[in-house]
Amino acid sequence: MPSSDLFSLSYMPLLIRLKCCESVRLPRFLGSTLHGVMGWILSRNNEEAYQYIFENRRYGGAKQDIVNPYILEPPRYQEIYYEGSMLCFKFTLLGKATHYTNSVVEALIRKVCIEIGVNRKNFELIDILQAETLETIWCSEISREPTPCNLMPTWEKKGVSRCSIHLITPLRIRRNGKQLREIDFPTIIRSITRRVTALTERYGGFVHSDAVSTVRELSSSVQTTSSGLYWSEIRRYSNRRNKKMDLSGLQGAMTFEGDMFHFAPWLYAAQYLHIGRNVTFGCGQLDVVFG
Repeated sequence: MPSSDLFSLSYMPLLIRLKCCESVRLPRFLGSTLHGVMGWILSRNNEEAYQYIFENRRYGGAKQDIVNPYILEPPRYQEIYYEGSMLCFKFTLLGKATHYTNSVVEALIRKVCIEIGVNRKNFELIDILQAETLETIWCSEISREPTPCNLMPTWEKKGVSRCSIHLITPLRIRRNGKQLREIDFPTIIRSITRRVTALTERYGGFVHSDAVSTVRELSSSVQTTSSGLYWSEIRRYSNRRNKKMDLSGLQGAMTFEGDMFHFAPWLYAAQYLHIGRNVTFGCGQLDVVFG
């Protein structure tokens, strides 16, 4: 079937750009820090949007495995932010959560000066962009209505037999209650197909269930040709939970060989949606290169 018929999901990628007002040393991984900042800002400016975006599990009986309707992508590591330095991160709303885009933007605008880090150093909100097109949604001179994107891949190329996958942020996948320290191609395909299915069932869109079964079966034919994965230890203190959070996971790169025709649309989706656990803290971000 055409790849465009495999799945569809609306999303709104917001690129939030802040300017450092006073020099500060920040943690190596800013996922949990920025997650806390976004939750705090939204909870104090729009309770309805906060409940839907950050507390959606409560609508399903607070079950631990209920997928959340947003993703956070923290910036690459920078040990010290000097006065005038830019801190940019992406906050993506998924499915029906895109209806709350204006609520998120308005909440950020109300809190133009944002405190980040243990020492609560000030960062000034410079602008908010649509991350795909880099169109300005808000700045001091402009404010416009954003339009959601649709994750509906089109991939009709044949003859591609290799791909490389780079795990940019820690990948956390559990099996039988334990974190995986090694993964293969079928694990990656199971993770993204499971994620697309869960998101579309809960937040709108569609996924072709037969295609999911087929691509999972075919994934066992793809061979790992090299692996440079390593375990990245990351622990952060959560003020909200009043305890340390373990965000450790796999990072590095792997290469695979096999007919990529059936898998490319799903790997394409994985770049946008991330895979594994704790994607709302920035985990599970990956990049895929075919060749």
